[in-house]
Amino acid sequence: MFSKLYLASLFAFGSFEPAFVQSTTIVDIVVNSDIHSTLEAAVLAAPSVIAETLSSDAVNLTLFAPDDNAFAQLNSDFLGELLTEEWANHLVCLLTSHVLTSRVPSSAIEGKFDVETFGGEVISVEKRDGGIQSGSVFVDDVQVTIPDLEASNGVVHSISSRPILPSCVEGTILDEVVDNRSRFSTLIALVEKAGLAETLKTGSPLTLFAPDNFAFAKLKKSTVDFLKEDMDALVKVLTYHVVPTNVYLPKDETIATVEGGNITITGEEDKDTFMVNDIKITKPNILVGNGVVHRINEVLIPPDLVIPDPEPVSFFPCFSGSATVDVQDKGQTKMEELQIGDKISVGDGKYEPVYSFGHRAPTLQSNNFVELTTHSGSIKVSKDHLIFVKEGKTTKAVAAGSLKNGDQLVVDGANAVSVASTKSIFIQDGLYAPFTPSGKFLVNGNFVASSFISFENKREGLIIGGIPFSFQWMSHSFEFPHRVVCYYLKECKGETYNADGLSNGWGSIPAAFITWVFSLGIIAKTLILSSMVAAFTLFNAIEMVLFQYPVASAAGLGLILKLRANNKNKNIL
Repeated sequence: MFSKLYLASLFAFGSFEPAFVQSTTIVDIVVNSDIHSTLEAAVLAAPSVIAETLSSDAVNLTLFAPDDNAFAQLNSDFLGELLTEEWANHLVCLLTSHVLTSRVPSSAIEGKFDVETFGGEVISVEKRDGGIQSGSVFVDDVQVTIPDLEASNGVVHSISSRPILPSCVEGTILDEVVDNRSRFSTLIALVEKAGLAETLKTGSPLTLFAPDNFAFAKLKKSTVDFLKEDMDALVKVLTYHVVPTNVYLPKDETIATVEGGNITITGEEDKDTFMVNDIKITKPNILVGNGVVHRINEVLIPPDLVIPDPEPVSFFPCFSGSATVDVQDKGQTKMEELQIGDKISVGDGKYEPVYSFGHRAPTLQSNNFVELTTHSGSIKVSKDHLIFVKEGKTTKAVAAGSLKNGDQLVVDGANAVSVASTKSIFIQDGLYAPFTPSGKFLVNGNFVASSFISFENKREGLIIGGIPFSFQWMSHSFEFPHRVVCYYLKECKGETYNADGLSNGWGSIPAAFITWVFSLGIIAKTLILSSMVAAFTLFNAIEMVLFQYPVASAAGLGLILKLRANNKNKNIL
């Protein structure tokens, strides 16, 4: 009887084709081959569906069969692991990457083309033309050494130099996230900062639940800052995302992580719904050479991790970055895109330039915001910020945090709309406070808002000596020196901002001063504020005369100078 190796060599040169080959399946060819014993062991170790498929006469397949020499090129320890139950899905991935879903004899291969395998990998198949390898078939740049072993359910081509190496056996967890840097840039930066990159590259087996950039964006900025500053906390959070084994989904199980805590995994394959600690897994079962990656859209926080509350920022005279204003010649523009010099609507068809930002902080977040909803839309604003409302026949600027259902918000044209609901909210899209010469502007289309804050979040304003002074008037007067320099003298286009987003000098110093004043006792506070009110009255008079009526001011100044000259002449005579 001829040896199996001898029969194989005859098939290769087309000298002999025994009749029994036509009645054998792909599995029979592998099992009865002396040079494919490792492949046989792999097929038998894999889930039974692999052997059943390769032996079914209901299919017509092509198998590129790595011989024993090809498998010997793999690390022996890794190869041994692949044949265990813990690596079952990886083994299926490896085997199905060698199978095409149609019969492709070597005679049907011309030139070079890409084809998708049974396992979903894309591989190249080529018949080379010219040179010593002319007429030879290559798959994934591996030469077919014994082509066209015909089976009843397909054809087998034997390869010898190495197996086909899909990403499920060749890549690493680190490669997976780095190759998708635009999606995982925050995770990559934190992994590198924590010194865990090498672990994700060489550790095996591991499963990483990989939070994308959107996941980190959902965290409070103070939480991200805390993780960046506290190395132990950062390592704790990152290792809580790693399981020291291969975790294939679907699965309903509580599993220990590298961090030491437990995570709970649930999954319904028929609904394609997979969760970890009730967080959605957006892309499951990405197989790589040292484990598995599952993408998630929220960050897993260990339940025993204590995250300190953020330091409170004393002033949030701001709107969120998503609030819009009407910019002349541009239309509705997000607050975060607004620039000094842009002319924005202040109502009644008028536009005024943004001469400064009292607060410009693109990355800051705040839980000091309130959302006011009306039938004309909604507005999100810090609780201390002033919003114009109708009270009887008068218009007042009151703190947004003091508003209640039924209050009448002033909209463009001096109309008013009723507040239908109010709720406290958290803002993550930056904090902004544009300053205009009149100290007001329209936000979100038509709501009349102030450039300023209430100091004490009181609705009635400040009472000094029994006399009420509105916060709008006080704030606008308090900004007089800033307005002179920035608006009238146009010296603030290069304005800079501190870590809290306050305008350096113009915003930070007044904010610190007024915070100090309101921290004083009632007597000291009243004395200082009374002096300030006197100064504010003078500021308003100066601005009204010199800047609001420049022609009359110039004429008046000219008349005074002329009278003084006449008086001098009379004295001489």
